[in-house]
Amino acid sequence: MDISDKTKQFLEKRITDLTALTVKLKKKRKIIKFLYYSSIITSVTISALLATIATIVSLPVFLIPILSTISAILTVLSTKFNFKSRKEELNKNIEKLNKIKNKLDYVISCNGNLTEQDLKEIMFEFSL
Repeated sequence: MDISDKTKQFLEKRITDLTALTVKLKKKRKIIKFLYYSSIITSVTISALLATIATIVSLPVFLIPILSTISAILTVLSTKFNFKSRKEELNKNIEKLNKIKNKLDYVISCNGNLTEQDLKEIMFEFSL
């Protein structure tokens, strides 16, 4: 097995690993996005409902703090589920995946004419 074949196998394995990780991250991002937006919408709805009810009808005193606390908890949850960092991680993995695919195209175009140094550089660049 020559250097080019070893490099192809290595890069193909890295592509497979990163693709699986990217799919997993996309699924998690969808779930977190749903939780994030639904908690914000629920929080705003409770706050609006509380404000509306408080002005129209005289509420029992214990109900206002309960609804306010629920609204505050939902706001904290929406902040907790902020998916910005996960989105950045996903974009980084997609960028890395594209980089590996480009390097694989380069290796294939070399037709086995890779040097030992090229192999070491590729292995170092894409190792975890």
